Amino acid sequence: MNYHLILNTTIGCWNCSKTYVREVLSRYKNQPVDVLISSPGGLLDDGLDIMQQFKDHGDVTAYISGFTASAATVAAMGAKKIVMGKYSFFLVHKCSNFIDAWGSYNADQIQKLIDDLTANKKENDKIDVVLAQLYADRCGKPISEILSVLKQGKWMNASEALELGLVDEISADDKKQNLSIADRDRFLNMGLPVENVNFEDETPSWVTRFINAITGKKNEAAAETTDNGDNSNTSTQMKKKFNSVGKVLGKEDFDTTAEGAVAITSDEMQKVEDHIASLENSVAEKDDTIANRDSTIAELKTQIEDLKNGAGAEDSEIVNTNETEDFDVVSRSKEMFNSVKDLF
Repeated sequence: MNYHLILNTTIGCWNCSKTYVREVLSRYKNQPVDVLISSPGGLLDDGLDIMQQFKDHGDVTAYISGFTASAATVAAMGAKKIVMGKYSFFLVHKCSNFIDAWGSYNADQIQKLIDDLTANKKENDKIDVVLAQLYADRCGKPISEILSVLKQGKWMNASEALELGLVDEISADDKKQNLSIADRDRFLNMGLPVENVNFEDETPSWVTRFINAITGKKNEAAAETTDNGDNSNTSTQMKKKFNSVGKVLGKEDFDTTAEGAVAITSDEMQKVEDHIASLENSVAEKDDTIANRDSTIAELKTQIEDLKNGAGAEDSEIVNTNETEDFDVVSRSKEMFNSVKDLF
């Protein structure tokens, strides 16, 4: 289906802002407009503005796909008709805003913080009543019931949203949602719940990638059989070398099909697994050896610095014994000369 407008990022960013929507709608004055909404939400200001623009335009049909939440659901409320995919999810919740209150406070500062937060809560309570009113106007439910739904803040499937009256129709033309770990982080950053939502890790470990490589495992979506004209599958085999794996298994050649699959037995797979475990243990032992060596080097460097910076031994007086002996001989000779000189 071709859509006149697609809102599939954060409400409020350049291609999902109230200004952008106004510019697009201006191209289709007095014409029906189909809008795809698949957004986790964003700025309530833009969401409310877009909702009013849809109402003012008149003939707008919103198609809900994927995980649509928060301000994106507010924008959808302005559409004349809302169609939700059968594999999609819809979430409405109480409003929230960022609170920056980290640090040390004395008693007066704590009281001011309490007063500020109390005032903030009252403002949010008013906004929640307005949100409940606009959802209630759509589905014909009491405001009190919608406030309870906002407080729960849970993902609704298409049937639940239809039963509540937030959407008008469920479309069978929809695809199952595949969410990654990155999507989970995005939900958490936006304050959206992740309970009961399945997220797939799109980055398998190196062990998984290695095993997939040697077994020829492929993505199911990409795995196709080759039609040779008589509705039979080709199974032509050819030999291929995998030197590193061959050393582990003691094989030179591996049978490889035309599709690139390599078949090995469970015993051979166990050998590969054991070899990988052995390599990991060897790396860990070498890491310990390097760590011990670095520690010894650091201790020796410390000892060297201590020796360089330490005080040396004090100098002692050095006596020249030879000069002392010569002096005594001369002195005794003079005494002997003086004692005998008068005899001559």
